[in-house]
Amino acid sequence: AAGQGRGREGKAVEGHSMSLFPTGSGHAGAVERSEGRFEIFLPLPLDISDPFVKDTMTDRVPTKILGRTVKYNEKSLPRESLEAIDSLAEEMRSNKPISPLTHCPRYEEWNEYLGQYLTRGASWNDLPWYVSETYVYHRLLEATGYFKVGSQGHEFDVFAAEKKEALEQALPQVDVRMQTCMQAKGQWSFTFFKSLLHMSLWGNQGDSSLFTAQDMSSKGTSDVEKSRLIVDDSSLSFFVLGCKDDPVVHIFNDNSGMELVSDLAFAHYVVSSKPASTVVLQLKPYPFFVSDATVRDVHFTIETLKQSNNANQRQVAADLQQYIKEGRIVLRGDGDLNYFLASPKPMWEMPPDVRDSLAAVDLVVCKGDLMYRKLLGDRTWNTKELFEDIISYFPCPVTALRTCKAPLAIGVEDEARKKLDKASSSWMVNGEYGMIQFCFPPVLHDLQVSGTMIRVDFDEEASINRMQEICKR
Repeated sequence: AAGQGRGREGKAVEGHSMSLFPTGSGHAGAVERSEGRFEIFLPLPLDISDPFVKDTMTDRVPTKILGRTVKYNEKSLPRESLEAIDSLAEEMRSNKPISPLTHCPRYEEWNEYLGQYLTRGASWNDLPWYVSETYVYHRLLEATGYFKVGSQGHEFDVFAAEKKEALEQALPQVDVRMQTCMQAKGQWSFTFFKSLLHMSLWGNQGDSSLFTAQDMSSKGTSDVEKSRLIVDDSSLSFFVLGCKDDPVVHIFNDNSGMELVSDLAFAHYVVSSKPASTVVLQLKPYPFFVSDATVRDVHFTIETLKQSNNANQRQVAADLQQYIKEGRIVLRGDGDLNYFLASPKPMWEMPPDVRDSLAAVDLVVCKGDLMYRKLLGDRTWNTKELFEDIISYFPCPVTALRTCKAPLAIGVEDEARKKLDKASSSWMVNGEYGMIQFCFPPVLHDLQVSGTMIRVDFDEEASINRMQEICKR
């Protein structure tokens, strides 16, 4: 079921060209395995000491992202909201102490989590990267009045214009995806499955938190000309879904625009090829990380396809609307899982009720770099740690699709990493390389999580029997 651990060596790993272990904190062999148990020792989280993280939190977010958010909304938001965004950007650049959230959904939970930093007067640069990035987008929406009933900014998506522009820029790639989608409709085969899954992967290059809309017009076609796929577990994902006539698939969606079109194409393929299947799109509960998709974005995207001059786009749009009406494709954006996905917590801190809701799911497709970081807790893992070991805590089978846009990765052996470093010193962050990684977690008895370790107790015999049963189907 899960991979064989290599044993913990307990010694620091020297940093390499991408500053994967900026503090020398990563462990070579972070997993100890005994009969029925994994003990996963957590390295330190990524923080401002990493050059890419520092650039993100001191320049890219405050100056570029917040700066262009003001420009996109100069005619839509009142002056006080625009000034509040500018003040937030200056607060970040000046490394001021952080403050509690005041009126976003579940702000009490947020402030409880932030308490470990607030009580010691932590500034922006003191926060772990994942915490600071998720926090800033909640601060941004509070600044614009998104959560305040009666304000001009109430439920106003400050990223909507940018998302619309990105979708328009991606139309040539949309044509290709819709053509493939119609060719594959109703035909369950590994060839078509892999093609649509790969399109969903490379659609992740359409990320407005890293690229502008103009940048993204040339993204999404890396797999056409040359392979930059570091790991490809497509066959394992296909095997798991192929074993059932009525699989349930959840997609933890990432970006709107080109990526959402790609995800919709994949969902269309699954439900058209396996008529008894269900695909649930788990979307963000509000605008997030510039281009993250919401339920509203799904409807806008389908309407855009429906109004196209391209017959394939119109037909896929009509199919999608029918599948949604029939409940074969389900859109969710306001459940406990959706709020958790927008939270600062690592995936292994998933609330019990959320874990229970996923226990019977046949496959979660975890999309994008942010969700990959959440799966790994944004920690400074050694790249050769096994994905199936570290993710053994997950409540159901999971496939992670990400183009590399953050300085962390696992499941890459030393020799492969050396070749990648030689090919491109920035392979972990430039968005040009991709990974498709699969984990079939063991049958869980108990999960214990602390600040330094995850302990997974499982039934080894039951795990083996379950896999054998699946292989018989």
